[in-house]
Amino acid sequence: MKSIGLISFAIIGMVLLFSCSKKEDIDPDFDDQDQQSEAERIMLESFTHGEFFATMKKYGDEDCESSCLNSTPASWVLQESIHRFNAQFFIDLKIYNTPTDIIYAFQIKSSNNSRPFIRSINGEAINAPAYELKVPKESDWNTCDAIEERFTVSRGAGQPILINTSYKLFGTCD
Repeated sequence: MKSIGLISFAIIGMVLLFSCSKKEDIDPDFDDQDQQSEAERIMLESFTHGEFFATMKKYGDEDCESSCLNSTPASWVLQESIHRFNAQFFIDLKIYNTPTDIIYAFQIKSSNNSRPFIRSINGEAINAPAYELKVPKESDWNTCDAIEERFTVSRGAGQPILINTSYKLFGTCD
C-alpha cells in the first residue's frame, strides 16, 4: 500500500512536470516575444527616451545664425513633427543635427494599443516600430543651409505617406 502511494505521488509529480513543459510547446513563440520586446525596447530607447530629447533645444526657439552646437545633446536643436497615415496611425519624426550628421528619427505610433511597425522608408525594408537615419554632413553644407528631404513611409497596410522635410543646419561652436 505504501509503495502504491509513492508510485502515485511520483506519477502525479511527473504529470505536473510534463504539463509545465507542454505549456512551452503550446506557445513556442513565448521566449521569442520576450526577446523581441527587449530588442524593441533597446532600439526604441534612443528615439523615445524623454531625457535624451528633453535636453535638446527646440527648433522654433533657436536661430541658426546665433545658436551653435557641440558634441553634447544639450546643444543640439530638435525639430519634431507628426505625420498621419489615418486617424489611428502616425509617424513621430524628430530631426536634429550634430557636428557631423543630420539625424532623422522615425517612430510609428497608434492611438490604440496596437503595436504597428514601419514597413519601409523610401523602399528600404525597415520592419520595426522605429528607425534612425544618419546622414553625414557634406563638406559644402554651411550654417543655416536648409536641408530638404522627401521620405515615403509605408506601414504595410493602406497607402504610404509622403513626408517632406526642411531643416536649417546649426553650425558648430568655435
